[in-house]
Amino acid sequence: MASESSTDRKKFQEFRSKRSHKSTSFFGSKADAARWVRDALRAQILEGVFEVGESKYLLPSEIQLIEQYGVSRNAVREALNLLKAEGLVQRIPGSGTFVLGKKLYQNLQQLEGLAESLDVDAKSMHNKVLAWGEIEASNFVASKLQITTGTKVLFIERLRVVNSIPLSLETSYLRVEVAPVLTQKDIYSQDVFFLVEQYLGSSLGWANITIEAVDADYATARLLEVEEKTSLLLIHRITHLKDGTPFDLESLRYRGDRFCLGASLLRSKV
Repeated sequence: MASESSTDRKKFQEFRSKRSHKSTSFFGSKADAARWVRDALRAQILEGVFEVGESKYLLPSEIQLIEQYGVSRNAVREALNLLKAEGLVQRIPGSGTFVLGKKLYQNLQQLEGLAESLDVDAKSMHNKVLAWGEIEASNFVASKLQITTGTKVLFIERLRVVNSIPLSLETSYLRVEVAPVLTQKDIYSQDVFFLVEQYLGSSLGWANITIEAVDADYATARLLEVEEKTSLLLIHRITHLKDGTPFDLESLRYRGDRFCLGASLLRSKV
């Protein structure tokens, strides 16, 4: 079992110390402790710390967690219930608490398509094409792709499935000059970025993205196999060629219970 980080350890030592001494400051309640334990365990789940054997992912016992974090049994049980509510663990009486599988991870520091960014076997991932064809660009699409309103663009909507689990629903509007390489057959198994780079014979430039949390509407929830109004990660992305031409406008809706985004951030001094 991997030990918790020094930051986690310091936080829980402070919490235990504050609880055992009278103080005019307020450091937190048992509910706060449950959230902190939940967050520490979630971080380790995402890193795959608790893998045991080939198919079971077992968390430490309640007694071990109490000793590790210096909190009450109630706080530990509440933390595990919070993880269960998020769909990250399954609690089996008499057997323990098992991780249902670590979330898939995409690094935001690199401009990559979903397939090339995920550490999964190519055979475990496929795309279901829901819509395909040329349409006239609306005012909004035209402004983002820097074309004239009414210009033909290629519209694609795909459901991305990993290990038989629907992971994301993606819609794309692409300039037709880079679209000839994209066939319905190809996009069942390939990333758009990969196909476009093959067609151009050079790598892409960069992308601008925004990320927000949104509720799943009824139709999206059915496709992603989640409850209506489940929180999703929504990414808006505009991808540019090397010369700065915007060619791909996308909206990507990811299941938050199966997917996470990450990056290493450098703080430069002015």
